[in-house]
Amino acid sequence: MWTASRLVMGPATDGGRSRIPTLQMKHPMSRQVIQEATTNKEKGKWLFKEFFPPKPAVSTVDPNHKYPEPTWKYQPVTDKCLVRCIAKMKPYKATRSGTVPNCVYKNNAELLVPRLGNIYRTIDKLGYYPPDWRNMETVVLCKPGKPDYTNPLAHHPIVLSSGHA
Repeated sequence: MWTASRLVMGPATDGGRSRIPTLQMKHPMSRQVIQEATTNKEKGKWLFKEFFPPKPAVSTVDPNHKYPEPTWKYQPVTDKCLVRCIAKMKPYKATRSGTVPNCVYKNNAELLVPRLGNIYRTIDKLGYYPPDWRNMETVVLCKPGKPDYTNPLAHHPIVLSSGHA
């Protein structure tokens, strides 16, 4: 699931593969380096901690809050809805590795929609969702224009799904 190691692996002379440099934790006042993450495992732990902070110990949600009535009632997906969703897809956006690119859906919607509609409605009816649909890959990218990429905050996660989630 966590694929940051794919971006940080490889020898220094690989020339093409993106890699995350040694990450540094600096003292907030003196700005001196107090800790470094040099291995892929250490970098992954630091980035995971930045991207997914722990839940608060105490919930701030009022347990007696009165929620409004839902504004719409759930209905199974229609072929018309699938056509609209496919039309909104960006054709060359990345999806999870091993999945169908968006351009295939866009260029073949008239053939796929009747079949996909039946599949999605059956999945809804049965209440079974393939376990693979819950899996996502998280890749780490550098935020553009940051002066110091040794800082974990100079990176951000991009989540790639199979396109069904």
